[in-house]
Amino acid sequence: MEDESRTKHTLRNVKAGAIVQLVNKFMAFLVQTVFIKMLNTEYLGVNGLFTNVLTILSFTELGIGTAIIFNMYKPVASKDTEKIKCLMKLYKSAYNTIGIVVFLLGLCIIPFMNFIIKDAPNIKENLNLIYILFLFNTASSYFFTYKKSIIYAHQRQSIIDNIDSVFYFCRSILQIIFLVITKNFIIYLIIQIGATLIENIFISYKANKMYPYLKDVNVKKLEKSEKQSIFENVKSLVVYKFGGVIMNGTDNILISSLVNVNTVGLCSNYTLVINAIKGIISSALNGVTASVGNLNAVGDPKQKEKVFYQITFVNYIVYSFCAIAFMVLLNPFIAIWLGQDYTLGIAVSISLSVSFFIEGLRNPGYTYRTTLGLFQKAKSTPYIGAITNIILSILLCKLFGVAGIFIATAIAQLVSYSWIDPYLIHKYEFKTPVSKYFKKYLVYAVVFTISILISLGLSELIKVDGIIGFILKVIIACIVPNIINLFVFRNAEEYKELTVKILAPILKKILRKIKK
Repeated sequence: MEDESRTKHTLRNVKAGAIVQLVNKFMAFLVQTVFIKMLNTEYLGVNGLFTNVLTILSFTELGIGTAIIFNMYKPVASKDTEKIKCLMKLYKSAYNTIGIVVFLLGLCIIPFMNFIIKDAPNIKENLNLIYILFLFNTASSYFFTYKKSIIYAHQRQSIIDNIDSVFYFCRSILQIIFLVITKNFIIYLIIQIGATLIENIFISYKANKMYPYLKDVNVKKLEKSEKQSIFENVKSLVVYKFGGVIMNGTDNILISSLVNVNTVGLCSNYTLVINAIKGIISSALNGVTASVGNLNAVGDPKQKEKVFYQITFVNYIVYSFCAIAFMVLLNPFIAIWLGQDYTLGIAVSISLSVSFFIEGLRNPGYTYRTTLGLFQKAKSTPYIGAITNIILSILLCKLFGVAGIFIATAIAQLVSYSWIDPYLIHKYEFKTPVSKYFKKYLVYAVVFTISILISLGLSELIKVDGIIGFILKVIIACIVPNIINLFVFRNAEEYKELTVKILAPILKKILRKIKK
């Protein structure tokens, strides 16, 4: 019965997440198109640069939410409302402090702006004013967002996704209207700030309505030992995730300081497409996270290991297919969408796609590590990843240009998080050799490489440009990797689980609806 409930919540979250992300990413694409037409690429570069800067500043939050949600899984499963209230009180206090800290740290960045931006962009607005608006948007959101955690812990992520979709749609429409009318970047940012604040306030109201006990004034304090345990996990997670932020959140800063802001804008068109697909995939697959947390709270190690390898295989199939599609299709798509002047070459497409694939394949390990509470193990991992990324970015940028920065990110992931998370969960939870995982990873990597070579080789034979050439390349990107995966993995246990237990029921349901 519990497995059925977990599956039900997972499917609901996956469905809602995919639909919401489709709507959101379509609107993001529309806004970016209007943005480029009404302003210019340098505004786009400033937008991407400041987003990266504030992503790094927000690392102070990264451990709080995960650690407290982890501690909520058991009280939620056992319906211990008193413990939940205690955790929510702590969460509120922590997030209020974080909002203040992020704002103050953000102000300290302003004197160093000339070091971050190599060449001053050709924009009419004051850069410091734009940055402060970005900073206010980030910092103010922390004062209302903490109640999302209880909804996530109850495996009701679909509710957050639906609310987010409505607000994002309204925000995008307003931004498009005012960009067309005023061509003013400041108004664009003010609309973004207002939408963020109103959405978080609404989610807080929704959480109070769903769980009325959150409004109770008399809430006990957590025991000192429990609070200490949480903050130990928080400290470890902050360090752990900071390395991830340095690897994935500094590319625009490095491009701005090593190349120029205009190139940041050009890269943002590529990352918009990749992040759109990544958002849809992540939202769908992250719908599994709360269910994995529930499984890890009550399941046995064998069951956990089986599910882990199933999720890893699904991630491989999805991310390898999308990564190859990016390599083959990104440049032709950008050329059709914005023009040949906005393309950056095949090396950028390949390096971004490989980094995307490596990140996607390590997601299951990260999900299990966080939901199992293995926060304090292998604390040096983030430093290895962060230092590797920064050093290699500087060196490889000189050799390969912008593509070198993305190559550095991929290498940094491989030498750090990609192996340590699987190692930890096998050692401390599954109690089985991690060699099984590495063998599968090697097979996935080899098959992925073969698929790349064949797909790119065939796409190079197409000499037709424009929409017809793009369609022919779409056919190659869709057929080649899937045929190769089918041939190689048709007898694998994970493949049978995916087709028989997941895809077959979905197809039957779709066919029943069509017949009706």
